[in-house]
Amino acid sequence: MSSLMWRRYVTEGLGTFALVFLGCGARAMIGDTQDFAGILIVHMTFAFTVAAMIYTLSHISSAQFNPAITLGFAISRRFPWRFVVPFWLAQFVGALLASSLHALILPEKAAAVHFGATTPKIAILPAFLIEIVLTFFLMLVSMASATDKRFKRSDSGLTVAFTILSAGLFGNSLSGASMNPARSLAPALFAGGDALNVLWLYLVAPPIGAILGALLYEFLRGDSENAKAVLEEPPIKKLEVVEVKKNEGGQKAQG
Repeated sequence: MSSLMWRRYVTEGLGTFALVFLGCGARAMIGDTQDFAGILIVHMTFAFTVAAMIYTLSHISSAQFNPAITLGFAISRRFPWRFVVPFWLAQFVGALLASSLHALILPEKAAAVHFGATTPKIAILPAFLIEIVLTFFLMLVSMASATDKRFKRSDSGLTVAFTILSAGLFGNSLSGASMNPARSLAPALFAGGDALNVLWLYLVAPPIGAILGALLYEFLRGDSENAKAVLEEPPIKKLEVVEVKKNEGGQKAQG
């Protein structure tokens, strides 16, 4: 396995760690409240953390931080299938480390909010459908920002962040607005009880939404002229390859 791929795996774990540690940590500090101000602070933390990590790490691993998003990219053939499981493992490990640190440094506050675990506040079926729809839009935005040549890379962080914030404000008091199996799994394992009983919802619904969002964006994009792979060679590498080819061509001409 190349050192580049190992760096990408570490990057995915680091980004997912930041998402769960800061987002669920904000939930622990605010408390289990339905006050709108508290909800806003929590989901702003999730959104801004993802934006910061995208701007910081997207040029290394593409900054997915979400097993459902990784699956969507693979289904759309914009991400190699052979990297899906390693990316999943990195994302889940990052989330588990974040919840473990919560248990170590914020045991009482984290336990009081079930470590930030997502649980439905409404009936299971509506919550299931809401998670599908929210993840569908998150995947749609992710497809545009990561796989379309026409999208300005500099806009990707805020675009994804606004989607997460909007989805969180809408879904917080309904389904919990997880949209991310890793974000839900780690806190649920530490919280146990009801969080574990409904965990299946957050392991199944987001991948369905991601698949639908990825396939629809591929349909809307039309031909593949403007499409690109999620993991592209860094620009510097491409320039080096071009330079080498030019040098080789020059040497042949002189010969």
